Amino acid sequence: MKLDHSYILPSLMALMVHIVVAFIVMTEWQSQSKRTPPLQIKQRVEATLIDLDSLLAQQKQVVSAADKKAADKKVADKKAADKKAADKKAADKKAADKKKADKKKADKKKADKKKADKKKADKKLADKKVADKKATAKKAADKKKVDKKVLDKKAADKKVADKKVVDKKVVDKKVADKKLADKKLADKKLADKKLADKKVADKKVADKKVADKKAAEQKVAQQLAEVEQALNNLLDDEDAQMQALEQEATNSQAVASAVNYIRSEIIQRWVRPANARTGMVVELVIHLVPTGEVVDIEIRYRDDSATDAFVASAVKAVKKVGRFDKLSQLKAGLFDANFREFNFLFKPEDLRL
Repeated sequence: MKLDHSYILPSLMALMVHIVVAFIVMTEWQSQSKRTPPLQIKQRVEATLIDLDSLLAQQKQVVSAADKKAADKKVADKKAADKKAADKKAADKKAADKKKADKKKADKKKADKKKADKKKADKKLADKKVADKKATAKKAADKKKVDKKVLDKKAADKKVADKKVVDKKVVDKKVADKKLADKKLADKKLADKKLADKKVADKKVADKKVADKKAAEQKVAQQLAEVEQALNNLLDDEDAQMQALEQEATNSQAVASAVNYIRSEIIQRWVRPANARTGMVVELVIHLVPTGEVVDIEIRYRDDSATDAFVASAVKAVKKVGRFDKLSQLKAGLFDANFREFNFLFKPEDLRL
C-alpha cells in the first residue's frame, strides 16, 4: 500500500516536537537531582512519565490510520474514476457504433439511389436507342416506298411508251393497208372502165357488170369506211391517253404544290420549344373542308422522345394557320382524294434547328 506523502511531513514534525519536549524534561530532571541546593525546600512536583515507544506506536497508529484512510479514499476515487472512464468508453463505443451504423445505412441508401439512377439512365438510353432505331427503320421504309413509287412510275411510263410504239406500228400498217386498198380500188376502177368500154355493145352484160361493180364498190367503200372509222377511233384513244397522262402529271404537280404550301404555312407559324431535339417525331392528321379550313386535328403518332411541349407546339402551329386558302382552288375530286384527311409528319430536323 502506498502512503499519501501529504501526511508524512506533519507526522514527522509532531514526532520531533514530542521527542524535544521529552528530552528537555529529562535533562531538567537530571540536573536538579545532581545539584545540592543551599536550602532544601521540599517541593511537590507532579510529573508524567512518557513512554516513548508507546508514544511512537500511537503516532504510528495515527499515521497508519490516516494513511489507510487516504489510501482507501484513493482506491475509492480510482474505482469511481475507472467506472466513470468505463462508462464514458462504453458510451463512446455506443455512439461510435451508432455513427458507424448510421454511416453504413446512409452509404447503402446512397448506393441504392446511385443504382436506381443508373438503372433509370440505362432505361432512358435504351428507350432512345429503340426510338432512334424505329425512326431509322421508318425513314428507310419511307425511302423504300418512295423508291418503289418512282420505279413503278418509270415502269408505267415505259409501258405507255411501248404501247405508243405498238399503236403507231398498227396505225402505220392500217394506213399502208388503206393505201394498198385505194390503189387496188383505183386499178379495179380502171379495169372496170376498160371492160365497160370494151363490152359497150353488150348492154345486158355491161349492165350486169355495172351492177356487180356497184355492189363491189359499195362493199369496198363500206370496208374503207370501217377502216377509216377504226383509225379515227384509235387516234381518239391515243389522244385520250395523252390527255389522261397530262392530267395526271398536272394533278401530281398540284398536289405537290399544295403539300409544300401547307408545310410552308405551318413552318412559318411554328414556335420552337426549348426542349425540341433532333429525332423527335409527331404525326398529325389534319381534317379539312374544301375551303381549306381546319376543322379538327388528331395526333396519330408520337415517338417516345417527343415531349408534350413539342407535340403542343406542332398542334398550335396548325391552329394558328386556321385556314389554307389556296386549297379552295383545287378540284373537288383532287381535294377529297388527298386533303380531306391530310397526314403531316412533324420533325425538328425537317423544319429548323
